Amino acid sequence: MYKLITILAAAIPLILFVKTVVFGKSKVMREASSAFKRQIDYLVWGILFLVGAALVYSVGTLVYSVWK
Repeated sequence: MYKLITILAAAIPLILFVKTVVFGKSKVMREASSAFKRQIDYLVWGILFLVGAALVYSVGTLVYSVWK
C-alpha cells in the first residue's frame, strides 16, 4: 500500500507536466517549442556536416592510397 502511495506521489507531477505540455497551448510553450525545434535543426545540420566531412576524408584517403 505504501509503495502504491509513493508511486502515485511521484507520478502526479509527471502527469501534470505532460498534460501541460500536450494540452497547454500557451504562448510560452509555443515559443519554447519553436526554440527547441530550431536547436534540434542546428544539431541535425551539425551532425550531417560531420558525417559529410568524414566521408570526404575517407574518400580522399582512399584515392590517395590508390594513387600512390
